[in-house]
Amino acid sequence: MLPFPSANSYNGTSDTPSVLVTFDAPDVVALLDRAGFRVLTSQGPLGGLCCIPSLSAAAPAGMAAPTVILARPHTVPDFLDSEVVILAYPEEFSDAATLLDEGASAMVPEPYNPALLLATIRKAWDDATMRHELRRYQDDSRKVAHEQAAAMLQDERIAAAGMIVEGLSRAMLEAVEDAKCAQYVAQLPTHAALHERGGSIVAANNAFRGRFGPDADRGIIYQSAGNEGWVHPVEETFTTGTSCKRCEPIFTAHGEELPALIYTFPIRGPEREYDLVLEIAVDVSEVEAQQQKLLTVQKQYRKLFDEAPCFITVQDRDLRVVDANRRFKEQFSFTPGARCHELYKHCSEPCTDCPILRTFEDGQSHQAEMQVTNNEGTPCNILVQTAPIYDENGELSRVIELSTDITMIRQLQSHLASLGIMLGSMSHGMKGLLMAIDGGAYRLEAGLKREDIERIASGWTQIREKLGSLRKMSLDILDYAKNRELVPVQTDSKTFAAKLMDTVRHKAESNNIALTLEMNLAHGTFEADTLPLSSALTNILDNAVDACLFDRSKTGHSVLFRVWCNETELHMVVEDNGVGMDRQVRENMFTLFFSSKGHVGTGIGLFYAHDVITRHHGQIMVESELGRGSCFHVRLPLRQPVTGAAPSAICAC
Repeated sequence: MLPFPSANSYNGTSDTPSVLVTFDAPDVVALLDRAGFRVLTSQGPLGGLCCIPSLSAAAPAGMAAPTVILARPHTVPDFLDSEVVILAYPEEFSDAATLLDEGASAMVPEPYNPALLLATIRKAWDDATMRHELRRYQDDSRKVAHEQAAAMLQDERIAAAGMIVEGLSRAMLEAVEDAKCAQYVAQLPTHAALHERGGSIVAANNAFRGRFGPDADRGIIYQSAGNEGWVHPVEETFTTGTSCKRCEPIFTAHGEELPALIYTFPIRGPEREYDLVLEIAVDVSEVEAQQQKLLTVQKQYRKLFDEAPCFITVQDRDLRVVDANRRFKEQFSFTPGARCHELYKHCSEPCTDCPILRTFEDGQSHQAEMQVTNNEGTPCNILVQTAPIYDENGELSRVIELSTDITMIRQLQSHLASLGIMLGSMSHGMKGLLMAIDGGAYRLEAGLKREDIERIASGWTQIREKLGSLRKMSLDILDYAKNRELVPVQTDSKTFAAKLMDTVRHKAESNNIALTLEMNLAHGTFEADTLPLSSALTNILDNAVDACLFDRSKTGHSVLFRVWCNETELHMVVEDNGVGMDRQVRENMFTLFFSSKGHVGTGIGLFYAHDVITRHHGQIMVESELGRGSCFHVRLPLRQPVTGAAPSAICAC
């Protein structure tokens, strides 16, 4: 006895009768085995088997072998493409009668007679086989009919095409023979001539005779006629019987050379008593001249487009940059199809109040000012002007954007503004220093009156200290306002690092922030103007402490200050585990007045630090991730160059 077949295994035709027994009946299975049937069994009702393709009526004919199903009334499948024989007890006769009405083949009462059961199953097998073959024959017939219909349709198409060609041939012949039609051919706007097989021209239009001579019996003279292997297009059509198309220079009756597009068509009469070729020559010299002029204009406009001293882009409604000039491509790593906010600001969302979108909405020109970042990570201030571009249907399909780099203007404004802020903030410090000097002078004067040497010394010490502080503050103002040259001095690296650490130690320790200084590999001296450099690095250290103070996601915070030297450079690394920075903050942190501290920060500290380190021919490399802290790596040359401008600091984010 074979197992019940799966949907994948039960297919193909077989000459052995197959009986599917849907209930547990070992005696019946043994009887069918002895009678030579291929017995398939299942466990339980087969109501769900109607979904199996190999046994379903929806399966293609020929895919499943004929099968007889032997079932009790309660185990008959919902629908199977097989003959169903019901084995029923008397109390099940009413259900069996219903199944017979619905299409069951036969019913055998229980207790069954073996001979009767086998005879009934054989008859059901014969019926299943006959139906199976009939369906196969029907499918074969449909396939043959479909192929014959396709062949007939193709023959009809060929016949129709032949009739069209025949009609055109007759029309061309009538045009040659009929005077009225010949008059129409003569007025064709192209150069047309009819050639017979001997090479003579049967007819030609006015344009042909006017361009190639009044008799024009020799036809068109081709520039390539003398080349080896060259074949006249009319001769080629006579030989092949097919049309020909070429683009070749030709000569007029006056020896003028013209670029021309040549067409030749075969024309045969219904009785094949005429054998002609129609030759049509189209003068494309004006077209080529216009194309050349258009190409020249396009090159001029493209040169103007590329050489314009601003960034120019053309964008569609999805803010995709479909074209850009050379300067934009050099500065913003242009790739076709990229969106403008991805190229300009490296973000996934459009800018707030985007001028491009506003132009698409109202069709008007708009202006905006924004800060963007080029492909080197350098921030740029640009002034944007937009204008609509309409297609041939008058629809607004594109917007052109012209962006002018105003970074130098904004830097000058920022410099002046920061100078004003610095002067304003320092004026309070100067006022305090002057008051302290007045206090020292009072103590000095009182000591002189009383001849109190101790009070005189104390007053003079106070005056001298405050005068020194006032002098340093004045130099800071001069440094920033007049861009005074640095005055490098030899400075011990370890001593310099220790003093920097002391400036933030109280703030860190009072807020339980672990402060660590590693300078085992620091040795020797380096050249620097220590006053502005100390201020710059103090700003970086102070920012690291603030980053830990602002972080509420963890409890243990630390700031590590590592200092080491190699043969040419001094390296200082400030690393914290504070709040960290996202890409926008990293790209703008050295911009004047940009601060991520809200009202707490002024946006001056890192701008000033960047400026001082750059003037020392140094570099700042920044690595940071939001929520995981930041690392500032400052590299300074051990010896300052004697001449030459300082290179730009690098922010490697």
